[in-house]
Amino acid sequence: MSDSSNPPVPTRKERKLCHSKRDEYLACLDQHKIGDPATAGTLCQELREAMFKRCPDSWANYFEQLRAMEKQKEAAYEQASRLRKVK
Repeated sequence: MSDSSNPPVPTRKERKLCHSKRDEYLACLDQHKIGDPATAGTLCQELREAMFKRCPDSWANYFEQLRAMEKQKEAAYEQASRLRKVK
């Protein structure tokens, strides 16, 4: 018995394409020095749309959330490192 609320699991080929689109999008954010995708505005919008087209929504949302959290963590470590050097 299948549950119609769960989308089918992506094939290996679909996952590879999803990850490729994710990597292109994240590279664009890096190029423009954007840490939080929510602040990107129209920059990288086409690549973001391509990622959402090729990846399950839950994956694409997770990739963006993970990016924001990683950048926040990096900023916190950098700030702590600067504070230690000042003392």
